[in-house]
Amino acid sequence: MTEYCSKCGEKLKEDAVFCANCGEKVPNKNKTLLNKYVIIIIIIILIVLAVFLSTTFLLNQTQVVKVDNVQFELPADYVKEPSRTEISYDENVKSSAMGWSNDKYYIEIGVTKTPGAGFNSEEVAASLGGTPTKMFGYTGYYLEYENEGCAFIFGLKDEVCMIYVSDYDAFEDVKVIGRV
Repeated sequence: MTEYCSKCGEKLKEDAVFCANCGEKVPNKNKTLLNKYVIIIIIIILIVLAVFLSTTFLLNQTQVVKVDNVQFELPADYVKEPSRTEISYDENVKSSAMGWSNDKYYIEIGVTKTPGAGFNSEEVAASLGGTPTKMFGYTGYYLEYENEGCAFIFGLKDEVCMIYVSDYDAFEDVKVIGRV
């Protein structure tokens, strides 16, 4: 395609940088074309980044749940099951358990305590058996139930906490915040 000088109208040579007639600088077509692509590329990158950040934010939302005086963090997609178990043994030992589920897993968290009396929660956890292990930053006991999930039991001051999951991978969804 033949091009002409924008100042004097003289026909330009194919790779001319300046007009041979008036000396006007010839705009670089490749640079203009590159600028157009750079803008499109930047827009695409911003869209991809916005989608990534919004998806990450939505998928990584969490909820803080409380069982008795202990707080835990679960992903926001877990829905609280309607039942809550509260048991009182001779008005001294109290136990409470709550469950949550999502499309893949079921998690139940139980807390047993002796109000005011105090007891060695680590000894109580040990008496329930299992394999000594460390999870969530606590030393406790791992129990596996035949085709019915598994649990981690640990002592937390005067409370015994049990985290039961339908599948071992669900442990990754639980974070122990601690006592309130």
